[in-house]
Amino acid sequence: MRSRSIVTKIVASACGMVSLLLILGSSALIKFEINLVKAFTNEHLEKISHSIDERGKAEKASLQQNINFNLKILNSFGGLYIHHLESEELKNSLKVFMHSAGILAVNVLDEDGNPFAAAWKTPEVIVANALPDDLNLDTALSVQIDSILRNEKVGSFHIYYTDAIVTEKIMDIKEDMLAEAEKFESASYNRLHRAVLNQAAGVLLIILALTICLVFTLRPMVLRPINAVSEIARRLADFDLTATAGAYRNDEIGRMLAAINTMILEFRKIVSDVKSGGKRLVYTSGEMTRNISMIASASEEMNANVSDVSKTALQMSQNVNAVAGAIEQMSASINETGKNARQGSRIAEEAVEMARKAGETMTSLGDAANEIGEVTEVIKRIADKTTLLALNADIEAASAGEAGKGFAVVANEIKEFARQSTQAADNIAARISVMQENTEQAVAVIGDVSHIIDTINSSSGTTNSALEEQMQAVNEIAANAFQADARANDIAASVAQLAQGANEVSMNVDMAASGKGGEKKDGNIDVHYMDVSAAEVAKLAAELLELVDKFKME
Repeated sequence: MRSRSIVTKIVASACGMVSLLLILGSSALIKFEINLVKAFTNEHLEKISHSIDERGKAEKASLQQNINFNLKILNSFGGLYIHHLESEELKNSLKVFMHSAGILAVNVLDEDGNPFAAAWKTPEVIVANALPDDLNLDTALSVQIDSILRNEKVGSFHIYYTDAIVTEKIMDIKEDMLAEAEKFESASYNRLHRAVLNQAAGVLLIILALTICLVFTLRPMVLRPINAVSEIARRLADFDLTATAGAYRNDEIGRMLAAINTMILEFRKIVSDVKSGGKRLVYTSGEMTRNISMIASASEEMNANVSDVSKTALQMSQNVNAVAGAIEQMSASINETGKNARQGSRIAEEAVEMARKAGETMTSLGDAANEIGEVTEVIKRIADKTTLLALNADIEAASAGEAGKGFAVVANEIKEFARQSTQAADNIAARISVMQENTEQAVAVIGDVSHIIDTINSSSGTTNSALEEQMQAVNEIAANAFQADARANDIAASVAQLAQGANEVSMNVDMAASGKGGEKKDGNIDVHYMDVSAAEVAKLAAELLELVDKFKME
């Protein structure tokens, strides 16, 4: 199966699946048809059985109706025989009557219920006065009627009959019906068999048609594109990049062919780039080999220049150390000056604070003097009112005459007290006025002193700020000097390392230019084989070009 073509595999798989589905469907359909035939047959048999049962019931009803009719006929003429006691004539009539189909026996009783006449079949017709006791009769298959004559009962007739004829007839009909049912079932199964054969032939025809359609359809749709892809893959395996796939379809195979075309184009670009890059690599490796000697001479010159730079950097480091020491001494002097300036500034600030507090105290004293002056004014107003009261008291005492003398003495005392109060208030007011003037002068003097101290403090602060700025600048200069010293040392060390590296580069380039190799310096620094590396690169580039030239681009 593995060596078969993909079309054969697809056709075989598709036909196998279709065959399986058709077989399953046919099996289900055949089973359904068999069940359907069985259902039809059973239904037909049920209908036949029902029809036979209905026919049996109808035949039995007809038999019973016939017996009843015969019983009425017997009653119509037999009653007269009973009434006239003519038993022999009745027996003769019963012989004829017994020839009726289905009648087994007839029993005739008189009006008192005593036997009068009888007839039965053995199978010959026998007549007698009564039925024998050993005669086996089914009372269920019997009918009885009383004989009435002139509205009087003269006797009764009892007929025993059998339905064997009806049963036999029904059995014959049933056998005929079953035979017809068997014929129907056989015919149905024959038709089913032919249908199964037709279905099998149809399945085979469908599979054959499907196989032919798949073969003729898949060959142009699948096999040809796959063969084209296989041919393109073979040409690519032979390094032929001129192969192209005709991507003229919009299905999966068309997209695959388009992807193959894109891949081929990308391969072309890659191979073209590799070719051009290999050529440039060969040229570059040759140029690198030629430039090794030029690098050697340049490295020697760089080594000499680096040595000069190293010496200059060392001298610069020494000069920076000297400058840093001088700046450090200047910074110490400025720090001491700044310390004294800060102490004077602090004393001036304390004096300003004390002057401010003294000014506040004198201001409070002036406010208190003002308040005392206000109290003195109140006392003066009270004294003036007291004088007026005393004057009124004198007037009242004078108008009272002798009786108001005592009151006049009191009024004089009050007047004297008011005069002393006014004088004391004037004295206090004068002194308070002097104190207020002195307080105002003291406040003005303290303000001048505070202003002078503020001016001194401001000048001291300006001086202090200038000293601090100078100290900060000197400190920054010192820090920069130290940093310059450190960086100068770093430069000297770096230049020394650069000089060592330049020496190593010079040695390596000299050895590369002279073709020497395999040595080590100080036990841990490898000597690079620049000429060997360049030759190896050129060799690899040539091999790469040789590999790429195998591809066919045009």
